[in-house]
Amino acid sequence: RARGRSGLTQPLAGAAPPAAMFVGEMIRERPRAAALYVLFFIGVVTIWKTLQAKFTGQYDYILTLSAALQSLAFGLLVFDTKSAVAEGLSEKTLWAFFIAHVTRISTTFWGEGYIPEDNTSDVYLYQLLELAGVGFLGYELLKLNTVRNIHDVGQGIERWSMLGGITFVALILAWKTKSTGHGDYFADLSWMFSIWMEGFALGPQVYLLVSKGLVDESGMHFAGFTLAASLAFAFFWLRNSRDHYAEFENYGEHGFFWAIGIASLIRVALCGTYFVLFLKNRGKGARSSEYEMCPHDEL
Repeated sequence: RARGRSGLTQPLAGAAPPAAMFVGEMIRERPRAAALYVLFFIGVVTIWKTLQAKFTGQYDYILTLSAALQSLAFGLLVFDTKSAVAEGLSEKTLWAFFIAHVTRISTTFWGEGYIPEDNTSDVYLYQLLELAGVGFLGYELLKLNTVRNIHDVGQGIERWSMLGGITFVALILAWKTKSTGHGDYFADLSWMFSIWMEGFALGPQVYLLVSKGLVDESGMHFAGFTLAASLAFAFFWLRNSRDHYAEFENYGEHGFFWAIGIASLIRVALCGTYFVLFLKNRGKGARSSEYEMCPHDEL
């Protein structure tokens, strides 16, 4: 850099722009995360150029995009977490996501009630994205549990009863609000259970942030893409509710749209709260040593 007559610092001729420098630094320091971004970008462009949707599924690409964003978030959690014991990351939140996604993908094995109605279904893209998310979550849970046991650290304020409570509430709400999209009682119950479960999944994470205020800086990407996935999911179902509410009301099934809308908004609210708290605590320069000193006393 050089100083002009005004005394202001000016960039040297030929210096790389900030965006290029950021990309170059990311490729050098986090090649696996950079590869995920490149793969995601190529996939989005390819699908956008080749997308062919049925009239009844003209907005289904948003549902696929939501699944892709969430899988990307889980992938970044695996490949872009700096701390070995993942300070500030709620294990119960990961379990809630894992249960939700395993349950949802299982419903696609015996029905097509909630699979995007476009040409991506020919290559099972939606199921592959969900399966990738499950794989990332399973790996992260295994790694997290192993490393924390080795180092004898844990989140003393988290309880398995919190996850049990979320699961119970999600199951009751699913039973009361399920639809008939699959034409199969158990499949419809399971799918709605996965929606409520995912809606509440970030509850333990928000509680942990409020209680401990500990974050991993690289987790910002996970927080941001999880919020983006939640917004896309909410937009898709709120748009469908507006377009098909009268039709479902004639069959007495309109309560499903109220339920899916509320579950979507709860998910967005918790994701938004998590993202804001993440940025707030990150700005304070939260320390990780306090978390590492916490005894492993989960019940």
